[in-house]
Formats: sequence, C-alpha cells, structure tokens
Amino acid sequence: MPSGVLRFDRLNALLRDVGNGLPRLVIDLDVVDNNLAALTELHAPEDLRIVAKSLPSPKLLDYVLGKLGHQQLMVFHLPFLLQIVRHFPGADILMGKPLPSAAIRRFYREQTSNAFDDTQQLQWLVDTNERLLQVVELSREIGRKVVVNIELDIGMHRGGARDKAELGAMLDTIRAYHEELRLGGFMGYDAHVPKAPLPHTTGHALRRAKKKYAKLLEYAFAGWSDLEEGDWCVNGAGSPTIALHHEESPLNDYSVGSALVKPTHFDLPSLEDFEAAAWIAAPVIKRLEGIRIPFIEKLPSRGRDTLFIYGGKWMAEPFWPDGLAESTTYGVSSNQQMFTVPRSSDVDIDDYVFLRPTQSEAVMLQFGDLCIVRGDRHLGNWPVFSNSGY
Repeated sequence: MPSGVLRFDRLNALLRDVGNGLPRLVIDLDVVDNNLAALTELHAPEDLRIVAKSLPSPKLLDYVLGKLGHQQLMVFHLPFLLQIVRHFPGADILMGKPLPSAAIRRFYREQTSNAFDDTQQLQWLVDTNERLLQVVELSREIGRKVVVNIELDIGMHRGGARDKAELGAMLDTIRAYHEELRLGGFMGYDAHVPKAPLPHTTGHALRRAKKKYAKLLEYAFAGWSDLEEGDWCVNGAGSPTIALHHEESPLNDYSVGSALVKPTHFDLPSLEDFEAAAWIAAPVIKRLEGIRIPFIEKLPSRGRDTLFIYGGKWMAEPFWPDGLAESTTYGVSSNQQMFTVPRSSDVDIDDYVFLRPTQSEAVMLQFGDLCIVRGDRHLGNWPVFSNSGY
C-alpha cells in the first residue's frame, strides 16, 4: 500500500488548489494501472468481468475496460444498468443478483433504443424456479426471449440452487419454456472462502466450493446440453478470491472490481500484490489546542490536538497525517467529525486529511465527481453513476 509523508504532502497541496474546499474521493490512476497489471498476471484479460458497483463511474469503467480490451461487466443495480446500456451499447452484461420483477419490467420500459441487444448481451440472474416462472411471464408480456443465468449456492448460502434437485428443476423449466427463456450460464460466488474459521482453512474452503461448482456444472452438461447455444458463461470468484482461482477452476469468467482500488476490507493475503488507489480527502475546518469533551473537559489531552473536518461518518479509516485518529469519546458526525492529531503535526485549517475507504461501492457515490490524479497531478473530475431509484 503506497504511503509516505511526501506523497500525501503533495496530494494535500494539490487538493488545496483543485479540491474546491470540499470532501473528495481521490483515485490514483498510477495505482489502478499497477493493480491491473497484477490482475492480468493472474488471469487473461478476456476472462475478466468488471464489477460496475465497485467502480461506479462511466469514465473509470471506460478507462479500465479500455486497458482490458473488452466490455464485460457485472451489474447489480437497475439505475446503473440503464446508464451502462446508454454508455456502453456494446457491453456484455451479467447481473450479479436477482432483481425484483418490477425492476426488470422497468428496464424494458426505459431501455434506451440503441445498438444494445438484451437478447444477446444481457443475462438476468435467477436463484429459484419461482423466479424463473416470473421471467417466463415477463417474456410473454414483452414479446421477446429473455436470457437467464442460474445462481448456484457453492457454500456462501446467500441463495441459488443448493443441489442437483433444485438445479434440475430450473433446467427443466428452461427446457419447457424454450420460446421464452435461453440459458446463458451459471454464477457461483465464493466470498465466504477467505473467512473460513478454524478448523477449516481457506484452501479447504476453496476446494469444497470448486468441487461443488464442478459437480453441478457436470450435472447440467450431462442432462441438459441441448440448452447450450454457444459456450455457457461460467462465472465466479470476485475480488476476495480472484487470486486463488489459478488452477483447476471450473470457471471461464472471473468477476473483479474492488481489488483495482483496494479498500481496507480487501487487505487479504491473496491481494498482497495490490495497492490502495482510493482515498477520501476531507478539509480541516477547525484546529483546536488540546482535547475538550463536553462534561469531561479536564480529560488529559496527552500531547494531542483536535481537528474538526468537513463531513465525516464515512465507511473509512483515518490514514494521514501520521497519528490521525477518530475520537470515540466525542462520537462521530456526518457534518463535522472530530479527529485528533499529535500536537507536533503540521496539519492546519484548509489542509486535507486522508482516510482510506473500507469499501468502494457505496463510498464512491458520496462525493460527487471523482478526483482523478496520477501521483500528484490532477487529471480531471469524473462523474459517478446516478443512484436514483425513480
């Protein structure tokens, strides 16, 4: 993870110039490039599918996809889907979670008329036979075939076909309603693997997940190969396990997103070659000598001073200047959060402090345009997706 006083001193000076005195979400493209290089050491670019919710900016996605040479995306949110279809009419899209039928209907009502062909470029994720039947009804309403991808439960227990009986019932439904449905493939997520508790191990958990995926896939090929039109998309992994799928994997399609900016939740041994590329930069609006807490004003300050910043209460951890810390006694605020610093710290009003996000998908939508830098050079401000649900 990049750090160092010089780097953040220069970023602070840059933001005092271009930050408009507001909290900003900063993305360092040099680090993104390094992470892309680490990623393509693990998997061929054509096998990677970029998770849009983790990089929720059309220009950032365009930058990453341009480096990979394709437009394979995983999408989780209907407003994002509608915008992606407009921005990337050539995209190959796999939905990352099942959507309510009302949301799917809205897509077909509001889909932009362009070159995007949902019957060839969009797979809706389905987790149960009941949801498949909802899609059959939808297909008849819109008068077109709908492509579905079957979610498999390979150990995370967040839904999907749990066994051969449930998978077989879904495959039978697709065969019975072949005028309405086309099977695009399968998706099995294994984010539980790095969290395996003793006596389990990450390696053991991964082998179990791969084995279950392979058995369900073999079962599908054995009894329902007539449903295959071209190669099935066999998707899985994700940033927590992308580096672990390097041998004997049943997958031909690997999802990844957060690893490219590496928030703190992805500080995993498997991602040690990836670096943090995303930072929250917040202006200091007050610096007060010592630490004074209401009702306990005589609490010793132990050589520390108080900062109040513009904004706060983000999913993030304090990072710079050295010694920056939240005050758990004072409490958090989304308006003016209190931090403390060593009295020797030079940080003052109008300077920026830096926090490291714990995740990217929700945090990156909270600051307006992303502030894009290379090292200590400002390259521009890149809009994020609208999060409107209306």
